[in-house]
Amino acid sequence: MDTSAVDPLAGSLSHADRLVLVWQPLASLPEPVELADLNRHAVAFLALLGTLDEPPPPLEESPQLAAHLHRLDQKLDLLLNLTGQWLKRELALPAPQPLRLGLRGVVWQATLPGGPGRISVYLHGGVPTALELPAQLLALDDGSVLAEFRGLDPAVTDGLERYIFRCHRRAVAQARRPG
Repeated sequence: MDTSAVDPLAGSLSHADRLVLVWQPLASLPEPVELADLNRHAVAFLALLGTLDEPPPPLEESPQLAAHLHRLDQKLDLLLNLTGQWLKRELALPAPQPLRLGLRGVVWQATLPGGPGRISVYLHGGVPTALELPAQLLALDDGSVLAEFRGLDPAVTDGLERYIFRCHRRAVAQARRPG
C-alpha cells in the first residue's frame, strides 16, 4: 500500500498551525505511574486552555463589577503574556514550525528515527507550558513524521478533541469574516 497518499490524521478533526514542538526520544514508553502522571497533567493543561479562550459571562445586574472584572482580566492576560515571553527566552525553545495536531497524534516535517518518546507541543503563545504526551514516532513516505499518541486516558482524548474543535471553530469564524 502506498502510504504517501494516506493521511495519518484522516477520520477526525485536526488542527494545522505553526507551533513550537519538541520530540524527546526515549528507550521505552512510560511506565504506568509516569503515564498516569502525564495523563493527569495533560487533562489539567487542556482544561486550562479551555478557560483561557472562554470570555467571562456578562454581568448585567452590576455594570461596575463587570467593568472591574474586565480590567482585572486584561491585567491577568498581560501578566500571562509577559511571563510567557520571558520564559520562552529562558527556555531557549526551537522556532515554531508547521504541524498538524489530531486525536491520533502530531504530524510535522522532520527526518528522525522512529521509536518511543515524548512529544511536547506549546499550544498557547501566552502559556509557556507544553502539552506533553507519550508517543511512538513513525516515519512517513512524504518526509514527515507522525508522533502517534500512546496510552492516553479517555479524559485526555476528550480534552484534546474539545481543544481541536475550538481551534477549528475559530478558524471557520475567521474565514467567514470579511476583509
